[in-house]
Parts: sequence; structure tokens; C-alpha cells
Amino acid sequence: MDTERLLDNYTNWLRKQYTIKKIDEYDEITTPFENMIGDNMRIYVTSLSNNRIRISDDGTILEDLYLYGIDTQSPARKKIIARIRKRYGIDQIDDVLCISGSANNFPAMKQNLISTMIQINDLASTKKANVESLFYEEVYSYLQENDFGGLPRYSIEGKSGVPYTIDYTIPEKKNRPSRMIDFQQRINLNVIMIDAYKFLDIRTSNAHQMRRSPNYSIIFNGNISHVSDKTKKIADDADIALIPWNDKEKILQLR
Repeated sequence: MDTERLLDNYTNWLRKQYTIKKIDEYDEITTPFENMIGDNMRIYVTSLSNNRIRISDDGTILEDLYLYGIDTQSPARKKIIARIRKRYGIDQIDDVLCISGSANNFPAMKQNLISTMIQINDLASTKKANVESLFYEEVYSYLQENDFGGLPRYSIEGKSGVPYTIDYTIPEKKNRPSRMIDFQQRINLNVIMIDAYKFLDIRTSNAHQMRRSPNYSIIFNGNISHVSDKTKKIADDADIALIPWNDKEKILQLR
């Protein structure tokens, strides 16, 4: 097999997939790479002084995500975007992804910008597939940034001997009992019944017989989850506080 020839054929084919259009002071390059709705990604090349150029996406990637319903300003997604940009040395000015350098370095610069655009564009999948993990990361980030002083992923054993992991636990402080906080993307009757048993098992364990009973709260995504009357009654009977994620005032009271 002549792999060198195959690579040359591929390179020639790939080059033919690019088109260039002159627009005022910059060139618009349409690439063969597609965004989340199947449109070809475009990059824009501007000539600077001293044989330097600037390549950008003209803000299209972040704008398309916004139009697709993706909140790129959430703490979790901002961290992901910053991590991707850092990996490829890409700047962000407002919503524009860009890179500047010598015209001689165009191949590497273009490759790094395209790689960044593709990976950030993939955040569109978080609208469905990874939305739960992103919700958890957002809540964790908020608690950390607001100095809740708790322990993430705290393990404890119930009276039954079953081990549990609490998403976030704040130790006792002066006259306040410990606060156990779990995160739920969706809240429903099944979830609350399971958590009610878990809290009862923990509260009656030997670990808490000599201390004040802990408080237990569930932070849930109120934008996609509605608390039914039956769910609320079970939570109230089990002494579980249900707090929607957008009620930051109530969340801050947990500190």
C-alpha cells in the first residue's frame, strides 16, 4: 500500500474543500468543518503590520451556541472554554476567538484556531448529553466561590450499614448543625422517596447519636423540574429542604 500517495491524495482533496472570499480588509475562508447545525465553519484572516496576521472566527462559534440555547457564561462552560483556549493558545476578545502571529506560522495558527472552534462547538452536546454533569459542576463551583467551607463527595454510613455519598457537607459551626446538601438535575417522587430513606438512615446512625441531627437539603434545577404536591409533602415529612438552583438567596442561607 502506497500510504504516501494516499496522504497526498487526501491533502489535495482537503485543499479543494476550502474556498476564499475577499471582504473589505480581510479574507473569509470557508472550511469543510461543520458546526452543530451543519453549516460550514468560517475563519477570517486580516493582514497586520510587519508580516503579521490575525485569524478569527468573527464571533460565530459562541454566537451560534447562544442561538442554540447554550449558556456559555455559566461557570462550568466558561471553565471548559478557557481550558480549550489555553490548550491551543487562542485569545478571546468579547465573543471573538482569535490568534495573531507571523504569516509564516499560518498553518499552525489556523490548525489551532480550527481545533478550538470544533471543541467549543461541541459544547452544543451539553444541551442534552452532559447537562447533568455540568449542573453538578456549576453548583460545586458556586459553593466554592462563595466560601461555603464544606466537603465535596462526603462519605457516611447509615444505621443500616449502607454507605452513602453526600454531594456537599458543611461541618457543624458553633450553634449550627452540619448541613448535608445533595444536587439533583431533576426532582420527582422517586428521587425524594429514595433520599428520604437515605436521610433517615443517616440521621439515626451511631455517627449522629451524640450530636445534633444534621440538616438535609436538595438543590435542584428548577428550570426543568417541577415539584409536585406529593413530592413536597414527602420532603416536608422527611424534613428535607428542596431549594431550586435559581433561588441563590436561599442557597446562601445554608452557609
